[in-house]
Amino acid sequence: MNSLWKTILDGLTYQDLAGKRQPRIYTVITGLILLLLLTAGGMAGLNRYLLMSKVQATPVSVSITTPVIETDEPTDSQPQGNVSSGCPTDPAEWSLTPTLISENHQVIQPACVYQGLERTIAWTLAVREGYSRADATQQLGFTEMPMRQLEAVTIPNDADELVDVPVSFIPPNPDFTEWRLNNHGEPAVTYALRGCFRTSTITGNRVEIWGGDYPVVCIVVEDAENTHIVYSLNGHTYTSPATPMRSFLLFGYVSDGYWVWLGTQTEPKLEITDPRANASDRLTIATLYDSQPWDAKWLMTFHRLPMHPLPENWQSLTDENEKQFILNTLSAGQEGGMP
Repeated sequence: MNSLWKTILDGLTYQDLAGKRQPRIYTVITGLILLLLLTAGGMAGLNRYLLMSKVQATPVSVSITTPVIETDEPTDSQPQGNVSSGCPTDPAEWSLTPTLISENHQVIQPACVYQGLERTIAWTLAVREGYSRADATQQLGFTEMPMRQLEAVTIPNDADELVDVPVSFIPPNPDFTEWRLNNHGEPAVTYALRGCFRTSTITGNRVEIWGGDYPVVCIVVEDAENTHIVYSLNGHTYTSPATPMRSFLLFGYVSDGYWVWLGTQTEPKLEITDPRANASDRLTIATLYDSQPWDAKWLMTFHRLPMHPLPENWQSLTDENEKQFILNTLSAGQEGGMP
């Protein structure tokens, strides 16, 4: 043991002319590197602790109310992308950086880029709150429904591999209407950002594009904490019970601040059993991505769209014949079944 210790000591130090032990140069350099690494790790841990402390100290509710921004412009007068002046619309000018929780699901800077995404999120919220697809499209100033019907979307997984994820889509019948409600007849759907990624890979001086027409894709969680779904089409209405579920939606960037809904991942779909814990997770992750949850209050505040009035006696509208008529009409138009 003494011989081993002497060997290690001689490797790290030397004796000067006075017989005193002095550290070798590479020992000093290695020590400085270790000190810098420990300092960086400590700062990262401190930043993580401060962020989580701030988030957890915020009172959490299922619906998040955002500050009111006064505007005299009607919603449909705004440009399709709805991005602020001076915000870059070329994704090559965006910075996508990893977060503490994911290398692949990244945060976009500048944050004004999210304004275009939020406009499409507003459309998805509106069609969950009793607006027909055509109505929501007109109210939010789109020239067409901001969605694409795809069979699968390519995304990176945690193993840095590209996988084709099957997706489903809502019935795009322009007259089809639905409400997702809790037991009190209130809207019960909230969205929150879960990160974004570029759909291309740079290897040396070669760029491989694997995302088709969408240079950037964002993942958005949909927390549908509703216990009922009301469907309506061509004067026929049906109310169905529902289980609160969490799903994951994919949105692709097109151009000029315009995003489209590419569908909902068929898996995973997770049952929501603890709404408070669910809301806390939703807020924490959205904050890490420099964003916020989007819900009915947000839709009303920023787009002046309250929930569309419910059909009278909606809870009693459970006639199976009405349901079958709606399904048949959607199927006849080859527009999918009810989600």
